[in-house]
Parts: sequence; structure tokens; C-alpha cells
Amino acid sequence: MLTYGFIVAGIVLGLPKFLAWSLETPYPMAAITSGSMWPVLKEGDLIFVQGVQGKSDIRIGDVIVYRNKSNNTFVIHRVVTMSDGTLTTKGDANFTGDAPVAYEDVVGKTFQVLGHNVRIPHLGVITVYANKKINAQ
Repeated sequence: MLTYGFIVAGIVLGLPKFLAWSLETPYPMAAITSGSMWPVLKEGDLIFVQGVQGKSDIRIGDVIVYRNKSNNTFVIHRVVTMSDGTLTTKGDANFTGDAPVAYEDVVGKTFQVLGHNVRIPHLGVITVYANKKINAQ
């Protein structure tokens, strides 16, 4: 029984560290907490985040994760325009774009396999629930 406990603890503690190392970002996983990226990413999906080194790693059409400095949250939206110092994103289900984002605020972009975002449906539901509880207070 103790052996199984060590195996589970190793997976729970080791998997995020392994993903951070292999995806080259301190934030290798994120939960989709709203419907703004529907139908590509759905509320409750868990995605994997590939680190980026700067503007050269980002293209129009990429789904990126960036830190929103105004409320210290992460936003997961698609890049719609790029300029020298900033880029603009928009949720696929939104009608308007977001405020410009500095490249240094970009944490990464969705990890893809064969051109498709890697996501695990429903595994981010715990984060969605916690986020709604915190925002309701």
C-alpha cells in the first residue's frame, strides 16, 4: 500500500515538473475557465502550454496564454494582429478584440500535435469551479 502511495505522489509531484521542463515554461498546464474560445476549446478543458522565447515564436492564428496585468489572471485567446511591440488577441466566440498585449507578457502558446491543440476535456473542471467560487465572493 505504501508503494502505491509513493507512485501516486511521484506522479502528482513529478508530472508538472516534467511538463515544465519539456514544454519550457513555468506554467505547462491551464484550464479553460470561460466559453470565449468555443468551439475550439471548451470550458473545463485542460490544455498544455508550450513556452515561447519571444515574437519570433508567435504567429497570427496561434492560441496563446498571456498574463493580464490589470487583474493578474491568465488569458487564453487567439492572436489576430501583431506589431513591433505588442500583439492583439480575441476569443473565437467574442465579437471584439482584447487590449494590446506586450510580448513579454506572453507565457506560451497551446501545445499542438499535427496542427491540433492538445486538450483533455473536463479535466480542468475543478479550476473552473474554484474560479467561479472565488469570483462569487
